[in-house]
Amino acid sequence: MAKQWHQLERLDHKSLKKLQQEREKALQAQKAEAERKRLLITIGAVLAVIICIAIFLVILRNRAAERAFKAERAQLLFASVTDLSGKVLAKSLGDWEIIDKGLRFDQEYTFKTEKEGFLVIELQRKNMLKLLPESELVVFPPTLEDKENRVIGELAVLNRGEVTVSIALDGRELLEVEAGGVVALGASGLYKVLYNHQKKSGEVVVKNGLVEVFSRRSPEKRVKVSGFYKVTFQEGQIANPTQASVIQYDWR
Repeated sequence: MAKQWHQLERLDHKSLKKLQQEREKALQAQKAEAERKRLLITIGAVLAVIICIAIFLVILRNRAAERAFKAERAQLLFASVTDLSGKVLAKSLGDWEIIDKGLRFDQEYTFKTEKEGFLVIELQRKNMLKLLPESELVVFPPTLEDKENRVIGELAVLNRGEVTVSIALDGRELLEVEAGGVVALGASGLYKVLYNHQKKSGEVVVKNGLVEVFSRRSPEKRVKVSGFYKVTFQEGQIANPTQASVIQYDWR
């Protein structure tokens, strides 16, 4: 009988030890699972922080790029007065005022030269407008490409008088000089636009290079004028090109 009790005690001890081991294993598994969850949470938090930082840096970079794009775009709007002599007046939104050499402007500006006055304006693509005495010229901001910082068009309107136009290598086929509804688009070279606002007549004279002349009424019909030729126009109607004695003109 004592031996049986002893065997039973041994069995109970083994069962208790096995149960204890199973509990310890269960506790270790729970701790391991808890540790794994904490690790996953930590990794997730770190990844979330990294992602947030990356997004923030991308936003900052995009904003910096956008600011740089806008700053560069704003600079493309500027033209400047590189030379002048005599009395020259200008106005934007206000009254006429006397200007000095070095004026930079990025909005519509009207310039007027008095007797003996002379003015040189350099546009963004290095095209030059030389306004002779007793003349009036409106210079508009250039037209820019929508999605990139590139000048695709320049415009000046001669209200009266005479302007000499010099086309730069980088400014070909960009600058339109309009007078009385007639436009001279410089492909290259040096040319002149003259306009009598009282008679509503004028002429485009080409010293060298090539100029396309057309009317705003029918822009598809264009007259090509090369060196030592000119076209006259009256109330928007353009005559055929004729030879011109260019030495009779002031080519300053």
